[in-house]
Amino acid sequence: MEEFEVDFDAWAYDLRPGIPREGMPREQATVGRTYPPGYVDNLLQTARDSGIDMKRPALIPNTRKAHEATEFAKDAGRLLSFHRDVFRAYWEREENIGDIDILCRVGEECGIDAGGLREALLDGRYAWQVDEQIAWARAAGITGVPTFIFDERFALVGAQEYEVFRDVAGRVIRSREQVASGQEG
Repeated sequence: MEEFEVDFDAWAYDLRPGIPREGMPREQATVGRTYPPGYVDNLLQTARDSGIDMKRPALIPNTRKAHEATEFAKDAGRLLSFHRDVFRAYWEREENIGDIDILCRVGEECGIDAGGLREALLDGRYAWQVDEQIAWARAAGITGVPTFIFDERFALVGAQEYEVFRDVAGRVIRSREQVASGQEG
């Protein structure tokens, strides 16, 4: 976003629809799941290389309320800071981002009205938007997070190195320039 003129939007995706409201211990949620050798170590190293002290929290939260809180943050004009702070709360501080108290504290720390956020989460004000986003993602064939979509034409799935983003952003910009100049490419 600093190097290229891009807009950021976050959409909901329910990676694990069966997680109960209170969350689930990672060891229980990942029974029988295996990763390729070195996958987790590589992911953590990539995070460290990007300045992220990423951990693997013991609890996998139900992220439904976090998605609803993200919609509230959009309306409050605080999407990017809230999104980053929720990421840090979970992946660096190992907090349960399915917990309304934690979401309200994180929201307040990034300039969101915590009382308004709490009210919106308790009354389900953004539930329909989250439902629509999850349905769209499933219909579009999205199966992993994060998924980054550029210009509704390119999709990157999973954690990627910065150079991959730079390459895709460059392609999008070149394509836009070709269209603007009347050259289809």
